[in-house]
Amino acid sequence: MDKKDIFELIKRGTEEIITEGDLKELLKEKKHPSAYIGYAPTGKLHAGHLIPLLKVADFLEAGFKFKFLIANLHAHLDDRKSPWELLDARSVYYQEMVQAVLKAMKVDTSNLSFVKGSDFQTNGDYVLDVLRMSSITTLSRTRRAASEVVRFGEEPKMGGFFYPLMQIEDCVALDIDVAFGGIDQRGIYMLGRELLPEIGHKKPICVFTPLLPGLTGGKMSSSNEKSKIDLLDDKKTLSQKIGSAYCKEGEVKENGILAFVEHFIFPFKNSLEIDRPEKFGGNKRYDKFETLKRDFIAKKLHPMDLKNSVAKELNELLEPVRKKFEKREDLLREAYP
Repeated sequence: MDKKDIFELIKRGTEEIITEGDLKELLKEKKHPSAYIGYAPTGKLHAGHLIPLLKVADFLEAGFKFKFLIANLHAHLDDRKSPWELLDARSVYYQEMVQAVLKAMKVDTSNLSFVKGSDFQTNGDYVLDVLRMSSITTLSRTRRAASEVVRFGEEPKMGGFFYPLMQIEDCVALDIDVAFGGIDQRGIYMLGRELLPEIGHKKPICVFTPLLPGLTGGKMSSSNEKSKIDLLDDKKTLSQKIGSAYCKEGEVKENGILAFVEHFIFPFKNSLEIDRPEKFGGNKRYDKFETLKRDFIAKKLHPMDLKNSVAKELNELLEPVRKKFEKREDLLREAYP
């Protein structure tokens, strides 16, 4: 794969890259650059996480050495979304879940490594850098940077302000070239690109993927059961959730089903089969998302036919993940009592 193809592979399906020029230069300079993503082990993983996990697969295919951070301390610092006593179990669940999903996607994970935040985030140099950054930024700037990620209440806790500074320092401690995350992480990494050069470190290149709209419209969230598809939902529950999802005929805005088709199914499968009776047009195969979208807007593709096809694809992908976790009920009870 030549450098142009590698760049296009990393770029596909992204919302923003900061900067594309820097990424192209990196690909020229290094055969195996490094990248990372951080997941704070809070709520159970849902279908929205499939989009960044698919991009992790792209990084690996492009020859990157990829580090997956299980940011357990972050999960507690963010308004104690995960209680201290549940961090270990949830960290194990997150790692095993990510491994199971990537295996189901048939991803070569030989260049993927996992690291836990508490294993390095209390080291001397790490803490010193966080303290130095705290001396050159303000509470309001830090809060603004993390507002899409951290839960700040009327009386925000100090942990929420440490959170973004630690996430910035993770780039240094993990020695990565590219920081990858959802577009909600943008504010934190932009603050990092301002602060890191001031304390003698390079700016990370940043790659952001879009967020998947929830089933009820708006952002898909672990904290809103009605908005999400849990990756361990059984076949019937998954199909019911997709069947009741917001997907108004002909409308694209806040259409989580259509967004999932665009940002996951087509990049993953390169096509989508629609199974329907002859009286409703018969079976149809779409090889391009734009063609499917055009038919949907023109009301030539009914929402329920689209939903049924999405449910079928998602159930097929997640079946081996479900089977693995049938043997890990003890872990699930421990992580989410």
